[in-house]
This record gives sequence, C-alpha cells and structure tokens, in this order.
Amino acid sequence: MTRYRSNKYLDYVRGRPCLICDFMGEAHHLTFAEPNAMSMKVGDNWTVPMCHAHHMELHRFGDEKLWWDLQGVDPVPIAEQLFKDYEK
Repeated sequence: MTRYRSNKYLDYVRGRPCLICDFMGEAHHLTFAEPNAMSMKVGDNWTVPMCHAHHMELHRFGDEKLWWDLQGVDPVPIAEQLFKDYEK
C-alpha cells in the first residue's frame, strides 16, 4: 500500500494554527485515519496542525481517538479539507 508523502505538504500544514489553541506549530499524523500497514505511518495527507504543547499532550495521553473526543474536535474532516485545499 502506497502512502502519500510530501515534505512540501507537511510545511503547508505546519503553517496553519493549532486546532486546539490557534498557536502555530507542527503537523500531527492521525494514527487512526488509515488502516495499519506493516507498521507504516499514515500518509501525510492525514495530518492536522497542532502546537508543540498539544502535540506532546496527545502523545502522552495515548488514546488518540479519546483525546480528540475530549477536545470536542473531529480531526478527520479537517485533514480531508486541508488536503483538498492544498491540491487546488
């Protein structure tokens, strides 16, 4: 299974505000957005912008789906829209 990879796209996502607090930051890969494939990270098209603090908080929390639910944010449609906007 081929996964989308693009440093240019990751830079595009990094240039956006964090979904939680609006600070600029990093590109977070949504680990549950694609089926697991031989321990491969999901494609870069499944990334959303997060500041460093929230990114680390999410990783420390462990259960990514629950963390997003507790934040009241569904990141999947946001990742899909970011990728559509980038492709234009």
